[in-house]
Amino acid sequence: MNTYILPLDTDSEIDQALIPNEIYDMTINRKTKDIQTYFILHPRLLRSFVGFNGALKLADQLASQKKCGCFYVVPWETYYQVQNNAKMTRLSFSQQVQEYRYMIKFWYPVPSISNMHYLSNIALGMIQSISLYRTYLSNNLEYCTILNEPYYYKNFDSQNKFRLYINKYFSN
Repeated sequence: MNTYILPLDTDSEIDQALIPNEIYDMTINRKTKDIQTYFILHPRLLRSFVGFNGALKLADQLASQKKCGCFYVVPWETYYQVQNNAKMTRLSFSQQVQEYRYMIKFWYPVPSISNMHYLSNIALGMIQSISLYRTYLSNNLEYCTILNEPYYYKNFDSQNKFRLYINKYFSN
């Protein structure tokens, strides 16, 4: 197995190649509820989208200042990686900038929205609601609406189990 910097040129090819392999079909078919449930069951993948988006945004900022950056190792097993029997997937600096600009090209939900933008919106929305829940808990306020979401109430029997989950995976 080899390590690749993606030998792809077009925006859509790079975007499609970066989709996590486990949720490739759900992403292509835009099954939001299934993706949310998968993210709850795999919190490391959910959290990895924060670092991914931050790295792409930083690359774009550096490029706009006429600076250069390093390659980025994608923290999940990508669709491209599985299809090409690669050990890991790396994005060159120019590919990071290209992907970021492709992701923000269509900001509102339209059929041509980037796959990674779609996944990032789901992941970041979930992380924001978890962060809000943690803020309410730390201030001794009750915030129950997060548990009304199907991906939470189907996976947690009680609010106490949900709190344990939050403390385990999102405490830092």
